[in-house]
Order: sequence, then C-alpha cells, then structure tokens
Amino acid sequence: MPPTTRNTSLKALQTKLRALEGMFNDICRFIDLMGDDTATSEATVRLEKLDELWEQLNEATMDIEMHEDYLDDDDTYSTKRSEYGDRYYKGKSLLLEKVKEPEEKLNLSVCGRDPNQQSTYDHVRLPQIRLQTFDGNIDEWLSFRDLYISLIHCKTDIPEVEKFHYLKGCLVGEARSLIDSLAMTRANYQIAWDAVMKRYNDSKMLKRRQVQALFDLPNVAKESVVELQSLLEAFESILQTLDQLILIIKICCC
Repeated sequence: MPPTTRNTSLKALQTKLRALEGMFNDICRFIDLMGDDTATSEATVRLEKLDELWEQLNEATMDIEMHEDYLDDDDTYSTKRSEYGDRYYKGKSLLLEKVKEPEEKLNLSVCGRDPNQQSTYDHVRLPQIRLQTFDGNIDEWLSFRDLYISLIHCKTDIPEVEKFHYLKGCLVGEARSLIDSLAMTRANYQIAWDAVMKRYNDSKMLKRRQVQALFDLPNVAKESVVELQSLLEAFESILQTLDQLILIIKICCC
C-alpha cells in the first residue's frame, strides 16, 4: 500500500471508493443516454475523465485489499474491478466513436462517398490532377483542404507514411513550419494533419474572413456591364463559400 494510504482507515478508503464509483457511474449514465444530438465537446471531456477514474478505481480497490483490516477471503473488490473493466472498455469505445464522428462526417462530405468503398473511377484512366500547395493564406484553405482530402487523405490504398510525404510536399512557409519538427513516420501523419486542421479549419475565422471580403468588394464608379458582372461573380463566390462553411458547422454539430 502506498505511503499516503498506509495510515488511512479501511472505512475512509471505502468512502473514497464510493465517491469514485459515483463519478464513474455518472459518466456511464451519460454514455447510455448519449444520442445523435449529444455535443461532441460533452463526450470529449468525459472521455478524458474516464481514463483518470479508471486508474483511480483500480488503485482504490487495491488499497482496500491490501489494508491490514481487510478480510483476505472477501473477493468483493476483485469482482468490482472486473465489472469496472467491462464498463470502462465498452464506454470508452462508444465515446471514441462519438468524438471521431465530426471529422468522419467532414471527410465524407468532402469526398462525396464512403472512403472505404472502391470508386468505379479508380479504374478509369483520368488526367492527372496536380496537388495544390498551401502557404497559410486563409483564402486558399478551403480549396486546398477539399482537394487534398479527396486526392490523398481519403484514399485507403495510400500508406500513412506516403500521405505524410504528400502533405509535407504541399505545405510551404507558415503552414509547413507547423509540422517540420515531426519525423516522417506512419504514426506522425495523423498528428501532422490534425495540427494543420486545428490551425486553419477554424469556422469562425473563415466566416469572419468571408464577411470582411464582402466589405472589401470594390465600388462600381460608373455604369459598366463588365464591372457589374465582375462584382456579381465575386459576391456570389463569397456567398457560396459562406454556405459551405454553414454546412460544415451543421455537420460537425449534429
């Protein structure tokens, strides 16, 4: 038994265990009631707490079993650990699925199909599409992101380390500096992609940029069909981008 619990009474240890069980049960009830309308952020905070509680419950039951006043022939707490384990692993898997849903939905919305399904177009010889580079210019982010996800990120037949090679090749300047320190390994690809997404896939920042672009549209000094047409096209392009951002927000929040 650790020094911190050596002089603690058995009753005090059992009281501590009951408190931990209460918090553990609260998370399990949340998981049981979790549905499509449950916010991802709620699942995320409970996922972080679940691991901590799992360790504390194991420590608490072992502290009790090792206490000098505990009866050796009582297997109550070993049974409890087994029950905690079943609920922990099942609950964590459900929370992980919930946390991953927004990114999967985003990828599917961009790809336009299930990434695990083989596309019939894979068997057609099409002209090669050049990957777009991205230097951190937020105005170019959406076009870069959608093309990269479609051509590289969603492809199940491309190894992760090769995806990392493509990603590094596409990024320059400020954007490249985000991942330069990461070694080009299979495990680091998802870390690198998550870092880029966290930095640039900010819906609030993207919306502010598009709204500002509306205010920056040039004034038409004189009646001109060409200038009016150019203004209308720029206006419609900004609205289309805002519509896309609103759709992404809805997908990530559902």
